Amino acid sequence: MSEAKVYTSLQNVRTAAANQEKKTVFKHVLASPFILKWPTIHTDLGQTILDQLLKTVEPLGKYKSQCRAEKKKRKKNEPVELIEPELRQRTFIGINQVTRYLEAYIENERANPKSKTDRTPVMYICKREIKPLQLCQHLLYMSALAKIKVAPMPANAENRIGKALGIQRASVVLLEIMENKEESLRLSARDLPLVEAPWLENALTRNINYIGDTTKTLMTTVPIVKKNQQQSQKNDLKRKSEVDDSANENAKKLKQSN
Repeated sequence: MSEAKVYTSLQNVRTAAANQEKKTVFKHVLASPFILKWPTIHTDLGQTILDQLLKTVEPLGKYKSQCRAEKKKRKKNEPVELIEPELRQRTFIGINQVTRYLEAYIENERANPKSKTDRTPVMYICKREIKPLQLCQHLLYMSALAKIKVAPMPANAENRIGKALGIQRASVVLLEIMENKEESLRLSARDLPLVEAPWLENALTRNINYIGDTTKTLMTTVPIVKKNQQQSQKNDLKRKSEVDDSANENAKKLKQSN
């Protein structure tokens, strides 16, 4: 019987693993052809768009603060008149609101493909702060279907956008930009790339064509296990399995006798 190795500390385990002989192996992995990647933009452009967005939505935050103050004045029976910013009707905040908007937008585009509008929807997303990212992954596919541009925001933008809107944080904001109103955002949106998903568009408009497999090869290392050592490990596992089975059988007999 081979002697069991005893490690006195975690460092010894790591040292033993590092000193173990390894060999290079190649593993083949099938990659899905239906994966979309989030668009990337230059850091300076992202910061410029964020500053423009904060300046644009700032009136919405002030209006929200005024609404809170109005509630207090109503209790004192003081008349208050507030004018709602027109931009509020073209702003959609949060994953749920943006999802519902995109659903309606895609449905309307399919029903009226030749319809024209003076509004250009653009989605601003703080994907760095969204944990896990799968919470908003569907927005990427929906924006590709709707052909809506997506602007990834710089780090720590979630709290800044939320503060400008008068809320705690905002991970996703979609604005329907109008010409001669949000001109700076409209011009910046020209530099944003569209999310390309030709296979998704073809599935809706054309006959589906076969897409071949994409195979990736990963180079990695595995420890070299000698035949004697490998046989010893198998014997140890077999003995452990026999001991576990015996213990379970004894437990059943003891339970039946009681």
